[in-house]
Amino acid sequence: MKYIKYFLIFLGLLIVGVIAFNYINSKPKKVKENPYEYNVDEFRKVDSSLISHKEVRQIKVDVGDHGGVATVNGNIYFASGNSVKTLSPEGKLLAEFQLEETPFCLAANEKQLVVGFEKRFAAYSLQGEKLFQTKILNDSTVITSIAIWNDKITVADAGKRRVYLFDKNVKVTEIEGQSGAKNLHGFIVPSAKFDLAVNSESELWVVNPGMHALQHYDEKGSLVEAWEKVSLQIEGFSGCCNPAHFTFLPDGRFVTSEKGMPRIKIYSPDGKLESVVAPPDKFVDNGRACDVCTLGETIVALDYDKKMIRIFEKK
Repeated sequence: MKYIKYFLIFLGLLIVGVIAFNYINSKPKKVKENPYEYNVDEFRKVDSSLISHKEVRQIKVDVGDHGGVATVNGNIYFASGNSVKTLSPEGKLLAEFQLEETPFCLAANEKQLVVGFEKRFAAYSLQGEKLFQTKILNDSTVITSIAIWNDKITVADAGKRRVYLFDKNVKVTEIEGQSGAKNLHGFIVPSAKFDLAVNSESELWVVNPGMHALQHYDEKGSLVEAWEKVSLQIEGFSGCCNPAHFTFLPDGRFVTSEKGMPRIKIYSPDGKLESVVAPPDKFVDNGRACDVCTLGETIVALDYDKKMIRIFEKK
């Protein structure tokens, strides 16, 4: 009986010791690093030999969650708040006109400016005279990008996951992103990041953000060609909805802008990485993607986080 008593006392002390040991080692300062934690710091580093541009100017602007930037005739057009401003490349205010709604995006050519609001768009002369305005497209519409394509206006609707072609204020075509191929899907748009642009060859390209793909469509809505790059490495796109914005250089090369791990890059017309305009360390960590446009070889970026238009020239 005495030995049983001693054994029980020993067993009790052992249990108390195990509990105390586990408690001490479970305190936050003692917790070991998670061996399965995913660290993307190494992907933020960019070889300096890849960087093709240098930042030469910053223009402070008042921009909120929405707005856009475009270029034409050597000037920068900036839409945000309740106005569109015309700026010189040096940042001098040349003109301004007021809007009735908050602008979400902007497109420009030599004849007109087209401002996309959340659920409709309007066209203006370069001097700010309203030419026409559409009705609300749909209750669930979220317009995220506008481009002028020949005599048509193309609209990316992230809410309906569609691209529309308008003849002034009349919709003439609706593109669903269906190619007829079994291995390709419609537009996958997990968030309000859905961009399109037209190059100097008058080709309409659309980001399929959920696939990290850029797709070329004709006026009938048929897929002509496409390329995609899915990777955390600098050569590709990662995360949700990248590239979030893109535009073209005069020779047809792509300029892409990403969010999450913000960076601006240049790709050849067939989708091969050529260079980096601005690496992640130029931007806010986990930041928004810059809207981008071009003045010749110069890249113009609207940085929503730092509230500035940033000018990058070729080295």
